[in-house]
Amino acid sequence: MRVPERAARPSLTMAAAAAFAGWAITAARLHTRTRQLHHAHRDPVSGLLTRAAWEPAAQAALRHRGGTLGLVDLDGFKAINDTFGHDAGDHVLHAVATRLTTTLGAEAVVGRLGGDEFAFVSARTDLTPAELDRLLAALTAPIRVVGAGDLPIGASVGLSTSDRTTTLSDALSDADRAMYEAKALRSGWRRHTPGPAAIPEPRARHRTHQEVSPR
Repeated sequence: MRVPERAARPSLTMAAAAAFAGWAITAARLHTRTRQLHHAHRDPVSGLLTRAAWEPAAQAALRHRGGTLGLVDLDGFKAINDTFGHDAGDHVLHAVATRLTTTLGAEAVVGRLGGDEFAFVSARTDLTPAELDRLLAALTAPIRVVGAGDLPIGASVGLSTSDRTTTLSDALSDADRAMYEAKALRSGWRRHTPGPAAIPEPRARHRTHQEVSPR
């Protein structure tokens, strides 16, 4: 028996509406999940990649093109936190993160490893002393915090230059040693050079890094 055209139209309309509703629910769930994953990979204070997200991104960048890996450790941050409170400390961390990304450019892979320590991978292997001086000057310019005024902040930067065969673990270890030398020698920044360390070997904080299997 043939269904009249008028009777078929409401059924088709209801089916289309149901399909659209199902699609809308699925799209909403995917959007929510995407936002959750984005926030899980972003440090809520600095807005940078978390360590868990930065490590595979940094490793991929080094394998793709090599570059310069830098570790940044803030000097005097604990005193700011203790004196002016965590809100002021969070403001300082966010300001430093903004300065890092602005100075290094959009192509750099920048993350917050935890506490007052940051890391980056730049595609450049030829960063000049003048450029590194400008980076250090940007990081250490006083940071204005409401209710606290212009707060001084220091930074020590350690750098290692890598080619495509260098593992992230080795690059971090070399940059870590250079960063501790910069801190001990109060030189602001220091590039890793092979050979005996300028100061006693620091505790190997980054040498337990586990390489991420390539996908």
